[in-house]
Amino acid sequence: MLQLPSVKHHRHSLVFSIALVVGDVLAILGAYSLAYIFRVKLSDAPVAEFVAAWPYFVSLLLLIPFIVLFFSLIGSYGTHGSQTKAIQMTRILVGAVGAMLFLVALDYFWLETIFPAKLIPLYALGLSILFLALARGSLYAVRWLWWQRGGSLQSVVVVGDSPAAGEIATSIARPGSGYRLRGVVGDGRLKFTTHRTLAEATRRTHPDIIIQVATAEQPTISTDLLRYAQEHYAEFKFVPSDVNDLPDRVELELFMRDIPLLAVQPTALAGWGRVAKRGFDVLAASLALLVLSPVFLVISIANMLVFGKVFFKHARLTRGNQVFGLYKFQTVRSDLNGLTPEEAFRKIGRPELIAPYRANGDFLEDDPRYGAWSRFLRSSSLDELPQFWNVVRGDISLVGPRALIPEELEGYGQKHVILNVKAGITGLAQISGRRNLPWEQRRKLDIYYVQNWSFALDIQILLSTAWQVLTGRGAH
Repeated sequence: MLQLPSVKHHRHSLVFSIALVVGDVLAILGAYSLAYIFRVKLSDAPVAEFVAAWPYFVSLLLLIPFIVLFFSLIGSYGTHGSQTKAIQMTRILVGAVGAMLFLVALDYFWLETIFPAKLIPLYALGLSILFLALARGSLYAVRWLWWQRGGSLQSVVVVGDSPAAGEIATSIARPGSGYRLRGVVGDGRLKFTTHRTLAEATRRTHPDIIIQVATAEQPTISTDLLRYAQEHYAEFKFVPSDVNDLPDRVELELFMRDIPLLAVQPTALAGWGRVAKRGFDVLAASLALLVLSPVFLVISIANMLVFGKVFFKHARLTRGNQVFGLYKFQTVRSDLNGLTPEEAFRKIGRPELIAPYRANGDFLEDDPRYGAWSRFLRSSSLDELPQFWNVVRGDISLVGPRALIPEELEGYGQKHVILNVKAGITGLAQISGRRNLPWEQRRKLDIYYVQNWSFALDIQILLSTAWQVLTGRGAH
């Protein structure tokens, strides 16, 4: 079964983004803590005459979410290789100044004085710039050394015979570029061409990135290349012949810091959005597991008495066509575990229920596969609580397309679009009348979510789900 081209790369990219966030927070907190110590050491007056220490350090706790939000807004957690050293330094300066202004404003409105001396913000500003540069420089140096050793490199296939393709190939060959060139596809006119067709270049492995370079024969984006990239979960980038011919509203990306190209993203959920969504998932799911632990205990005891087992695990699909084990509380007879609805209905001698089950949105009022306890768990959605563990593990997200079994998506032509993001416990289809919508309509809602993701949409879906669970609407 086709897998995401480089799962390890995506994981390392997420870890690196989180490391940048942690490094920024520690650098600024360290700078302001050290500035406070300098104030105490450099003055003969006891600090107690100015202010107690606790308001100052409480204000630093309030500074943490501001750092994360402000640095993300100014683009400090940008994409792979898109930031030059000058841009990074500029954002460090802007971020450090922003943190200082936030605390100065907080000091103005706070009921008690925060700063024991006026020079502390200036001490902290200088130290912030120094510590941020050291922290980020260290992290980028570690990543560069990791890339030099061949770790977590993104494989690239370049399509098109042109001087621009040669520049890209040369740039990728530099040590520590973060990329591995799998091939250059062209008609052989230029010396760096390695393959005549994309099929040859991708025979052994699917690339993480496909870069099409505009040529006289193919001056615009190739729909075949774009489709291939979408179906194989690869990034698609296009190098135009002249960026001045592009509309003003088109945003360009700098590949290897000096090659302007267009990046076609299969989903809006990328970059910093993925980091924020994953962080929210882990915090919210962990809290849910802690708060609901008494409910887990009660259901576990009841399930042992009714079924002789607590959970069942079913193979489902998530991002990149990856198969994972989805956990639920046991609600089906043990001899029906792992069977599709069609197989289960045939096994219990009720094949005539298959058609109405599918026609009614995968629901039957008196489904013979379930008893009274099972119907209670399913109608209340309590059977899905173990999926919070799947969220913590990283198999799925709180919000996303429904985690379907492989057989359900096998013949679906647009499954690669849906599988560009992680599946979710709940989603747009579930809150839009999941009991009444036909299968095709629910998949269209899944595609809409993938292509139009926003954090606000996630919150809206979660609130709607909570309301439906509390009121009993839409559950089955």
